[in-house]
Amino acid sequence: MSASRSEASLEGAEIGMSQGNVAVIGLGYVGLPVACVLAEAGFDTVGIDIDVARVKTINDGMCPIEGKEPGIVQLIKKVVRNGKLHASADYQEVAGADAIFVCLDSPIGPDHCPDLSILKSGTWEVGRRMKRQALVSIESTLPPGTMGNVLIPQLEKSSGMKAGKDFSVVHCPERVMPGKLLHNMTTLDRVIGGLDQESIGTSLSYYSKITKGRLHTTDLISAEISKTAENAYRDVQIAFANEIALICEQMGAEAMEVRRLVNTCPFRDMHVPGAGVGGHCLPKDSWLLVSGASASQFKLLPAARAVNEGMPGHLCELAEQAMLEAERPMKDSLVSVMGLAFLSDSDDTRNSPAKEVIDHFLAQAQVVVHDEFVALPYKAPLVRSIHQALSGSDCAIFVTDHSAYKKLDMNEIKEIMRTPVIVDGRNLFNQQEVRAKGFIYRGIGKGMK
Repeated sequence: MSASRSEASLEGAEIGMSQGNVAVIGLGYVGLPVACVLAEAGFDTVGIDIDVARVKTINDGMCPIEGKEPGIVQLIKKVVRNGKLHASADYQEVAGADAIFVCLDSPIGPDHCPDLSILKSGTWEVGRRMKRQALVSIESTLPPGTMGNVLIPQLEKSSGMKAGKDFSVVHCPERVMPGKLLHNMTTLDRVIGGLDQESIGTSLSYYSKITKGRLHTTDLISAEISKTAENAYRDVQIAFANEIALICEQMGAEAMEVRRLVNTCPFRDMHVPGAGVGGHCLPKDSWLLVSGASASQFKLLPAARAVNEGMPGHLCELAEQAMLEAERPMKDSLVSVMGLAFLSDSDDTRNSPAKEVIDHFLAQAQVVVHDEFVALPYKAPLVRSIHQALSGSDCAIFVTDHSAYKKLDMNEIKEIMRTPVIVDGRNLFNQQEVRAKGFIYRGIGKGMK
């Protein structure tokens, strides 16, 4: 069933660019841009979300996502104003939709096992209300086998209809990233796994309207595996870079210089080491990938996860080493955690390494957190002013590479800090230059010379 956009048939696709009603379930980092680009393509779009405050924000033409997200503020305002998009907390509005795009969370629990409760609840409500001949596209990332073993049977049971006969089903896993939501949504290639050829044909009539990327069609299980595998692949690459960084620290080398040299060799792409892997996808998708098989026989993916999960703790160790060098008692100190979001210039705090750093130092010091994009604090006071965060500080731990941090005047920072200790988790500063200004410095992948 494999094909690209140029090979896949659009036969039987009856929906025109400015015709048809669609519904998007979940209006988070995935569902909101999906709803926006569908509305911009001319579809009458309803977005369903149980968060009433989020629904109101969208219906007011405003964006509930903070941070630098090019184009989305303007697009929401446009499609709400022209009547192509409205949000609702009522699943009953799904009833008139020709196509339903499910963009709900699929997290893992503390035991690394998938938690499909949100996704199952949402698809059950969809099945109860969807009309005959509707298309259901699941964009959520899934443990392989979920479409055939869980979601399709549930849709059939709740709707009383038969998949492939009474309604169409595809799995088109999202490829969005905070900071690039609309860009990724409208330009990247997409994988579409279909129950049958008719389902694929119907889905192409929608996805061909909202992305310039190629559409690669395949079967359901291949689509499920491909999404979790592509994120597990990146997680392994980051773990390799992080392990090289740890080696460099011990051997007195600079990881970024080693990376530069490694990448002069053809077919090498060493990633950038850092304070840890955050976000919704990478910390969980390796576990989703192995969850449907005998997980105990797989070694590489759990090992990579262990390396990446250990980096926030290692950052804390570097901070403690620096404080010892400064002869500053931790119990009488103010620790400034710089950045709560997991990603530069984003408000997304999901699985952020900063949370582990905050938890670690709250037990032994006073903690203040800086982030200009995040609205809600995490266990410690949150401020939006860099000056306020660093005034009187004894240790500044940079966990996120927000753009503002790269422009800091280190002379000014040294003046306002009580103890000039910098701990660099994102290669923001030149070690020699910062030390020359009188700072005690530690950094991921920065060996002491």
